[in-house]
Amino acid sequence: MIFLVRRLLWLLMSVVSFLLLIDGIVLPIVPQVPFLLAFLYSLSKFSPRFHKWLLNTRVYRWLKGFMNNEKEKIGMKRLSKSRVKL
Repeated sequence: MIFLVRRLLWLLMSVVSFLLLIDGIVLPIVPQVPFLLAFLYSLSKFSPRFHKWLLNTRVYRWLKGFMNNEKEKIGMKRLSKSRVKL
């Protein structure tokens, strides 16, 4: 019972953050990135299948390499710096 309630709350949070994300796209005053991150986090908590898919995406694995370098305090490698385009 508690598992079902918790899962429904994660679903509700993902729907609300998705709606706020859409508002952020339409209205330039509202930021989009925090709502996108909240949407992805709550949806991955709601659905284990989505979480597994998210962990296996190419973008996540690419960003994971940058995060590991930052945790180890070795900084970005020169090749990685050249690949990042602003």
